[in-house]
Amino acid sequence: MSKKKVILTTIFTVVVICIVIFGTTYAFLLISNSSAGIAGETMGFDVDLNVTDVYKASKMVPLADNLVSNAIKKSSNKCIDSKGYEVCSLYSLSLTNNGDNEILNGYVKTSSSTYETDNLKYQIYDTNYNAISDVMTVSRTKDEMVYFNNSGTRVNINLGSTANYYLVVWLTETDSTQETDYSKSFSGKIGFESSTGSVIEASFNV
Repeated sequence: MSKKKVILTTIFTVVVICIVIFGTTYAFLLISNSSAGIAGETMGFDVDLNVTDVYKASKMVPLADNLVSNAIKKSSNKCIDSKGYEVCSLYSLSLTNNGDNEILNGYVKTSSSTYETDNLKYQIYDTNYNAISDVMTVSRTKDEMVYFNNSGTRVNINLGSTANYYLVVWLTETDSTQETDYSKSFSGKIGFESSTGSVIEASFNV
């Protein structure tokens, strides 16, 4: 074999090896999971997310935004008002970090919705029932993400080991009949995104 052919063969072999290595690495970087209790693991990003129903309303009636904290911080009958009506759905969130320290941005993403108004809202609370996000409007558009915001700024969650929060979803009271909000459904995902774009998500429905 000539010297020129040996050089060309060597170059071709190196190129193939590089393609295989970089292709595998790229595929690994795209890994993310989408189910409650399953870890999102990408290189240094290794986070478990568990979502548990605290109370899920079957026939939710409207609630004034300023009464949400009262509805969820009761020791019993959370999301049930004094007349016995279901006024919200409440979920506990547990994030466990098994990898590097992370600063995460949280969001709610719509999978499907039959709502015709923008009255379906959500808010994030800490375990002492202090709101850490503004009242956020759930999107009616499939796959649209609504990030946790506080006074116009995204809420960053500094995750060292385990962090616990509450997600509450309700219908804003508008002082009208709100017939268009009755008997509607929503399914979506609660998600957390790292600064590198890695994502962990878990499904929930209202």
